[in-house]
Amino acid sequence: MLEKIPPWEYNMYKLKMSDYTSMRTGGVARAQIVTDTSFLKYNKQLILGLGTNTLFSDEGYDGEVLIMRNSSFQIDGNVVTAESGTPLPILSRAVAQSGLSGLEWACGIPGSVGGAIVMNAGAYGGEIADVLLSVDVLTFGGKVTVSASELTSSYRTIQGLPDGVILSAKFALKTTSAETVKRTMQSFAEKRKASQPTGRTLGSTFKKANGKSAGKYIDEAGLKGYRIGGARVSEKHANFILSEGGTSADVRKLIDYIKLRVYATFGVKLAEEIKYAGEF
Repeated sequence: MLEKIPPWEYNMYKLKMSDYTSMRTGGVARAQIVTDTSFLKYNKQLILGLGTNTLFSDEGYDGEVLIMRNSSFQIDGNVVTAESGTPLPILSRAVAQSGLSGLEWACGIPGSVGGAIVMNAGAYGGEIADVLLSVDVLTFGGKVTVSASELTSSYRTIQGLPDGVILSAKFALKTTSAETVKRTMQSFAEKRKASQPTGRTLGSTFKKANGKSAGKYIDEAGLKGYRIGGARVSEKHANFILSEGGTSADVRKLIDYIKLRVYATFGVKLAEEIKYAGEF
């Protein structure tokens, strides 16, 4: 049963973050599951989508978390409006059925629209910034709409968004045939299945370094299959860490070890794509 906490923290409950992250690790935090943003207030909460790139401390998180589960979307011609909690694979398949191109690369990314915007998610030569029209953000002062022309994008980042909660976004896609889009998506899905592991993972752990895949550095450092506790470097793709009954501490120790080993071997500093929440 959920444990309700003081009434002035409206709709906040003590929730295990291990239940809301893809790694299935992490302790307790005060959290609100958001399905309707009409009465939402922003007060420096940590924003969580599908939890596919956030590692929570085993000791929990001493702050409030908004778990975004607002997931409706609309297709109007070639313009798509999607709430921030919409899962990317669901949106990608829906627009494909409507014969719209531009989100094929997102068919296998297990994140949400909001998270994809914050980190400028991408794959197979495409990224969210390529099709972004505007973003609605709830700030301290209320809701604001930010045009894509006001933003600056680069590899795995978008700059110019105000501090707040992403509520929804608009995307401009290209009209083509549904069959063409589906063939491209199928090709991407097959590549992903052949090259990336399944299981409890945060996806790509590190960003590219010096234009080279982090996975190649890790592989060449001899770390495929390397384990610390219940965390292991995937043999299939070295930039993926699998949690096999371990803890967030195991994952963090393995990440730190990988960074040290790659730096000692190649003089290259790897930077995480993932985010940390809580004390490690």
